[in-house]
Amino acid sequence: MGRTNKSLMYQIRKRYDGMLAIGQSKKADKAAGITLHKIYSWETYKSYIKHARYFADYVKSLDCNVRMPEDARPYVEKFLQNGIDRGLSSYSIHLQAAALAKLYGCHSTDFDIKLPSRARAKLTRSRGEKVRDKDFNEDLHKNLVTFCRCTGLRRAELEQIRGDDLRVIDGQYFLEVTRGTKGGRPRTSPLIGTEDEIRNVLWQLRAAGKQKVYPHPSEHADIHSYRADYAKRIYDMHARDLTAIKNERVIMYKSVVVDTYESHSCRRDASRRPEIYLPGKKSDGSPIFLPGWKDVSAAYYCQRDLKKVVYDRTALLAASQALGHNRESVVAEHYLRA
Repeated sequence: MGRTNKSLMYQIRKRYDGMLAIGQSKKADKAAGITLHKIYSWETYKSYIKHARYFADYVKSLDCNVRMPEDARPYVEKFLQNGIDRGLSSYSIHLQAAALAKLYGCHSTDFDIKLPSRARAKLTRSRGEKVRDKDFNEDLHKNLVTFCRCTGLRRAELEQIRGDDLRVIDGQYFLEVTRGTKGGRPRTSPLIGTEDEIRNVLWQLRAAGKQKVYPHPSEHADIHSYRADYAKRIYDMHARDLTAIKNERVIMYKSVVVDTYESHSCRRDASRRPEIYLPGKKSDGSPIFLPGWKDVSAAYYCQRDLKKVVYDRTALLAASQALGHNRESVVAEHYLRA
């Protein structure tokens, strides 16, 4: 390949541009095994561009006159290690690794570097008072705060939601969230709040009509913390007495509850749904499930710094789906305040 006078960042952006697959089905591509060279969300694209620029600037600072992405590949591990040495959060490091893995058509585990663990205890996002919190007066932005706490939208979703995204299903109000979603995954999420709060949100949606409700929300608003408030509301609405479900088990397929049953021994009953197992057993004697299936306790037991904290798994799943995730662990370990 011949040399070019274009900058390294220009070449990187051009490569990312060629991966854009906005509107395409990530689920279908994942089943076909062709997601490695595609980007399905504008937010993901912008995030990758941002961190790739940090990488390009780092390479430029080395005075190595690199202009092609292939020539910059040997500096990836040094760049990631530099971030670790500077004390960047583990999540920032993993995001940078993901952006560069996408650039080079590989997995972040292919890089010759041990990435730091993403332990919950190390997270600081939306925990405690931040400097920017002092610049945001919730009393002056009551409508925005109420809207966020009742909808659970991410910032990118909030900026794109329109008044006509409101849906009424069996007398319950929902938002059809299709733009700005993480990974390009649409969802239908319920509006949750007091009667006065729901009335306020409906007023805001109807006033916006076909226009965006909050195209430019305050950058000082801690949208993520309001999203956590929403998660707790959903969880509390569905949560059951933990003593009542101590013997209950849940059969799930891809995070959707298919069946529940009582097990007085609290152990899995393979005869309940024999069709979800493959022949044989694992080395530890446990059964082998067909892809996507699992049989677990209805009580979700947290790990590490949240050890001994227990949640109702079905309530976690309801919150997870409303938030646009597909794992109950995300809600239990990152959104609910234990």
